[in-house]
Amino acid sequence: MVNMPKYSCHCGHVMNLSTGWSDFELTLIPQQNIENIGDALATPDKPTPEKFYEMVDAGSINVLRCPQCDRLHLKGEAGYTTYVRQE
Repeated sequence: MVNMPKYSCHCGHVMNLSTGWSDFELTLIPQQNIENIGDALATPDKPTPEKFYEMVDAGSINVLRCPQCDRLHLKGEAGYTTYVRQE
């Protein structure tokens, strides 16, 4: 039996991380990276797809947004830090 990667939210919802990209998987990208990417795309020597993804990933944070309760789970070096939506 293969152990599939999953993440359980505090509300009990289980997010399956083994099916490719899902709507609940997000990336926080620093605004400066977006500016740099835009500038690079406006030049005649545009970045390759590999370089584009390297530029997106630089300093970015992987995020899981629970589709049941909207909690955000930000991935860091020590695992996920969870943030709860306030009303």
